[in-house]
Amino acid sequence: MEAPKTTASPVETVCAPNDLIGDLLTMLDAEKIRYCHWKSNWKIERWLRAEGDLDLLIRNADVCQFTSIVSRMGFKKALPPADKDLPGVINYYGYDAKTGKFIHIHAHYQLVFGHDLTKNYRLPIESALLDSAVAHGAVRLTAPEIELILFVVRMVLKFSAAETFARRAAGTYENFSGAIRREIEYLESQIKPPALVDDALRRHFPMLDKNLFDDCLASLQPKATISRQFVVKRKLEQALAPHARQTRPVESIVRLKRRAAAIGQKFILKNKSRKRLENGGALIALVGGDGAGKSTCVKEISRWLSKKFQTEAIHIGKPPKSALTLSIAAAQKAQRALYKIGIGNHSPDEDETTLDADFLQRLRWLSTARDRYRLYIKARRRATNGAVVICDRYPVSQAKLMDSPKIARSLNKAPKNGLIKNLVEREEWYYRQIMPPDILLVLRVDPETAVRRKKDEPAEHVRTRSAELWQIDWQGTGAYLIDTSRKIPEVLAELRSLIWRKL
Repeated sequence: MEAPKTTASPVETVCAPNDLIGDLLTMLDAEKIRYCHWKSNWKIERWLRAEGDLDLLIRNADVCQFTSIVSRMGFKKALPPADKDLPGVINYYGYDAKTGKFIHIHAHYQLVFGHDLTKNYRLPIESALLDSAVAHGAVRLTAPEIELILFVVRMVLKFSAAETFARRAAGTYENFSGAIRREIEYLESQIKPPALVDDALRRHFPMLDKNLFDDCLASLQPKATISRQFVVKRKLEQALAPHARQTRPVESIVRLKRRAAAIGQKFILKNKSRKRLENGGALIALVGGDGAGKSTCVKEISRWLSKKFQTEAIHIGKPPKSALTLSIAAAQKAQRALYKIGIGNHSPDEDETTLDADFLQRLRWLSTARDRYRLYIKARRRATNGAVVICDRYPVSQAKLMDSPKIARSLNKAPKNGLIKNLVEREEWYYRQIMPPDILLVLRVDPETAVRRKKDEPAEHVRTRSAELWQIDWQGTGAYLIDTSRKIPEVLAELRSLIWRKL
């Protein structure tokens, strides 16, 4: 008997996709890539507007061509933490400069799903999804009857008695179960005739009989008991056992370990798990005088990248003070206090432009160089391990007034004894070890504008620093010059686009 055919489009409204998404879908069609968006299609309008992730199932034979397309379009492959890495599921991120949004594509080369901590099951039915896909404007969607079956299976496998008790205790269970029910009702409304579900079960899901599927569907009703949900999940796991990535006892152990690790990360380490770019991390330095907007740009760029990727912002110009630096600072403070009551000599405050210095100040400069070097080591290590590190200020050889060796310049032509020579050589050694960043961004603003902006600093101090960076010839240094005399949104837009291209 001929199989019943779908008579309705799975989604009734069509919106224009985000420009970058639209370009991608056009390229996929132009190069005859077989794909479909295979889940959560009741919200496809949101996904096309880049308000969430796109889950694209790609035919295995088209993987190389698909990879080439996304690479040419500026998408970058990102790697999740090891415990969230799934076989055949690749993350790509693009940046749409027009809207300022990241475009996140989950490229599925095989269907892997299950509880969020383990994703333990893979069903080899990718061809069925691709063959049954229907067009919805610019995108191709899984047929609703197949999507319904997969959704029910996925939700039953996600069930956890502990999580259900926790949701009920927190008062969020009604919203959670209500969202599941609404998606089921939506999908059921798109399947005409309803017999398409039975036909899809028979043709594509031999591991599921109709009675088991009906039990699964009933267990997702809001009034289903926890014991009933538990029993149905066990039956489904038994039916899917041949398609499990690991045995059920092993999965249970892995889930407990990962749950404990997630709790520790959230409440003890208090950090969030983020992806890292496949081609490695980067050390990005923003250099500029006072009033150039460094701090604002570092803060905003860090916040932008940290939404998706391992990111850290540091201030190399003001590194954490070591015990040695704190001791020297305390000695300087004591020296100044004694000078006020007529004892000893005056220890000048640190001034990078006049370089008025005594021995304690020179020792302080050496200790600061050491602190910057130690912070650089941490930053370089983090970048090497995949993080994007954003540096507020950075030692560069072209600039002499900020974050550079000071001791030799403070001596003028005064004779150098062995101790002073040692200080000079050691300070310069620390700065030589700080190699150029991966991306150097020079924020430039004319000195007078900098003075008007930075009213909380002495005018001549601000003017001198800004003038140095303004007058340096940056050709051949690999630096990217950013005009920060513009409004901050314009500056940030240029920085985001530039950084994304270079990462």
